Amino acid sequence: MKNSTNRSVWVAAVSLLLAPCSLLLQSCNLPSPQADTVRYFTLSGPVAAATDGATVRPVQLAGHLRNRAMAMRVSSNEIIYNEDVRWAEALDDAVTQLLRARVGAAGAGSIITVQVQRCELVRAEGNSVQLAATWTIFTPVTDAGGGARHGSFTASPRTWDGKDYGTLVSQIRDAVNELGDALSAAAGGK
Repeated sequence: MKNSTNRSVWVAAVSLLLAPCSLLLQSCNLPSPQADTVRYFTLSGPVAAATDGATVRPVQLAGHLRNRAMAMRVSSNEIIYNEDVRWAEALDDAVTQLLRARVGAAGAGSIITVQVQRCELVRAEGNSVQLAATWTIFTPVTDAGGGARHGSFTASPRTWDGKDYGTLVSQIRDAVNELGDALSAAAGGK
């Protein structure tokens, strides 16, 4: 009997200690769970079939573009990353894949290297979408003849309306496709 009395006293004591905690927790206005606002985007579509055209080496990105969060330039020397807008794949892989599909059969036997300096929204310039890159094309002719062809590329002006990030990504894809067309022409394609 003594054991059950001790147990009853112990249960009563614990209940008295927990009651204020329970009331405190009930009175707290805990925030309700928030929906995940992160959106993931990709530049590429289905992988294009291999062609006998130029070989596009993996694209090299400027350091600030190697982040999964989308880079946005807010001044000439300041970049911010939008944590709610992310690349679903590595941006260098996506750009490489688009360029390979765009160059196609142009410049058979050529090797193309591309370094991307800008591939971003520039808020400081009225929400302009900018893509800037340099490239080198090695062909059997230039290799035997003593050199490679070098060039630079700046995409035609594009302006984002600031509303839908899907539209922004489409404009970036269009700029990359424009680069692909320029590479195709430079490699002797179109």
